[in-house]
Amino acid sequence: MAIKDVDYFELFVKSASVCCKAAEQLESLVKGNENTIEKIAAIHEVEHEGDVLYHKIYGHLNRSFITPIEREDILLIARYIEETIDTIDEVAIMFNMLSVTNIRDDGKELIKLISKSCSALLDATIEFKNFKKSKKLMPLLVEINHIEEEGDRLYQSSVKSLFSNETNVMEVIKWKNIFDTLENVLDACENVADVMESVIVKNS
Repeated sequence: MAIKDVDYFELFVKSASVCCKAAEQLESLVKGNENTIEKIAAIHEVEHEGDVLYHKIYGHLNRSFITPIEREDILLIARYIEETIDTIDEVAIMFNMLSVTNIRDDGKELIKLISKSCSALLDATIEFKNFKKSKKLMPLLVEINHIEEEGDRLYQSSVKSLFSNETNVMEVIKWKNIFDTLENVLDACENVADVMESVIVKNS
């Protein structure tokens, strides 16, 4: 592909699609204990897809003289999408490393919010190419922010319940780390939305 033909917006869509795939596979992982190792390996393969796309964007930026939006914003969007995917992979790895056999209900609810946020992110990247005219983009970015706020509330109540009701110290340690990482996924996804919103403001 010639440098002048690089479509950064399409690369964002591809990256967000990978993000959705990782979130869907994480949901599948916590729905049952069958083929757990295979499912964790599959998520790691998806994470590798995300890495490849991030390095592709980074490589194009190093060779591009003209970009459709500021270079820093392109890099931030790509980096935060990659961070979202990486952190989903981290959650899957933690389930394996910490020998988690039973998924807490509040953990499943946080993972549902992650899937919802990633889906909204994919829709937002599709709209982002027309950010100057799109009527759908800002509501999608607001939705991602609202999901993150819902995730914050769920995270806080989950940690409180964990420390109040769980008597097994090892379970407390395991799940505090997992809850922290799940919240980090939602934060990374919101960071993408925040950069997109910044681009809209800069160009309005």
